[in-house]
Amino acid sequence: MFDIIKITAALMLIVITSCGGGSDNNTTRTDTLKPVYVVIMNHVEGDIGFSEGDPDCLTSTIYQTLPLPGAGSKADPSYSLDIAGNDLIYEILLNYADSRGQKPKLFIEPAGEWWQTYADPMYGGKAFDKYNYLALGNEFGIQGHANYYSGNSFCWYRSPQTEQGVRIKFQDMHYFAEQALHNGLKVNNGKTYTGGWKLEKDALGDAYAEYIIDHEASALGYLISFEDHDGHIEDEPPGINNSRPSYYVYRAVYDDGVQIIKIDMNGTVTGNCQGNTSRCETPDEAVKRFDQTLQARSLDADSGNIYFFAFAEHSNGVWNDYNLLAGGNPFEGEGFGLESIMDAIQARVNNGANVKFVTPSELAAVFEAENPFDSPETEVGR
Repeated sequence: MFDIIKITAALMLIVITSCGGGSDNNTTRTDTLKPVYVVIMNHVEGDIGFSEGDPDCLTSTIYQTLPLPGAGSKADPSYSLDIAGNDLIYEILLNYADSRGQKPKLFIEPAGEWWQTYADPMYGGKAFDKYNYLALGNEFGIQGHANYYSGNSFCWYRSPQTEQGVRIKFQDMHYFAEQALHNGLKVNNGKTYTGGWKLEKDALGDAYAEYIIDHEASALGYLISFEDHDGHIEDEPPGINNSRPSYYVYRAVYDDGVQIIKIDMNGTVTGNCQGNTSRCETPDEAVKRFDQTLQARSLDADSGNIYFFAFAEHSNGVWNDYNLLAGGNPFEGEGFGLESIMDAIQARVNNGANVKFVTPSELAAVFEAENPFDSPETEVGR
């Protein structure tokens, strides 16, 4: 009986959306449905890290002091680049609006070196000079590059791909993120992380790498994993088999009670992507996935399924793309990718699609309101 009701409701939704008017790109109108939530990450790369024991690491302040290059040149990793790139991404996003007229929200996710530098009285600050990201409703989290703090100066060594290596990288970047304040407020929201699964999986194994990452993050109070979709294995909704990001949010529940809300992405949107990989998307692939998400939402009568579209860009990738363009080079990297997917989302909004820009913690709150945790027996895959 439930299946009959669900199918009937889905057919009614199809009729409603098909009567709402068409569009040049055949986008399904979703104005009578819950929104498709859009989550945008800036993956702030930080420094490159040094081999353990490298003496240059102990004295290097290149990341902290390297200035930006002139127009037409590609910038090397630096704090200045990460700050300028984040401001540029946000400035681009302000050209767009969702179905409610609200501007996009940015999830800013720096590596440990950025967090340490931001809090440093000599080299730090600057991140809020142009925009007060916290007051504007944006959100910060942490990303798990395989680097740990040496205990000296600004020296970060590359961490081993072991249980202990995952533990120390999380503990170190969390420690520095917790020191970061703006106008007396903590900058790190302390809920969302990217675990760097792709860096750990070969040594630890796919499923065990996810297990260790989630458990170390959970021990520090983090609740939401925002990762390439193939790094989300535990309790993945049926039928996906790691072939694509899930169209809706789900919760992984481990046997020991640890639970993590999963937000799937497909890496960076960039014109330099070769396609057919979980590490990046071509603009065409990203637009197709967004349209498929809208379509899936229109056919699903289950209000507990919270549909979303998530993607990432990098401070350095976007800034370099525009700076190279200023020197007469082709516009084809992450800046091009960001504009392409945002133009497509805006076109769907203008044609009636119900889209809402949110941060990861806002998306998780919507999910939890519809799917309060009961028990491991009833919550697997939800």
